[in-house]
Amino acid sequence: MNLIKGKTGSGGFVTEDGVVLPLPAGAASDAITYGVRPEHLTLDEAGFRAEVVVVEPTGAETQVLVRCGGQTLVAVLRERVELNPGDNIGLKPDLSAIHLFGEDGQRL
Repeated sequence: MNLIKGKTGSGGFVTEDGVVLPLPAGAASDAITYGVRPEHLTLDEAGFRAEVVVVEPTGAETQVLVRCGGQTLVAVLRERVELNPGDNIGLKPDLSAIHLFGEDGQRL
């Protein structure tokens, strides 16, 4: 699971580097960690921006290591895509699959 440090704020979850990630409606306001599984990220130009670091085709899927702000994330895309290191892409999380954690590490 990608675990991203930050805090809830106006307009979404704000990472320590200032990247804003979307939150599901009614999300806990005291979350400090945003969790999203690699398979719950999809390519979407309207999504948050990330720089491709590594692309690994694995048959029917493509694993992509990206840098978003100062954090490294993994996305597992369900299709083969033409991406190269250095590409700037948009990623959109599936809001129904987001996990938020409080300061004590417990899921909210």
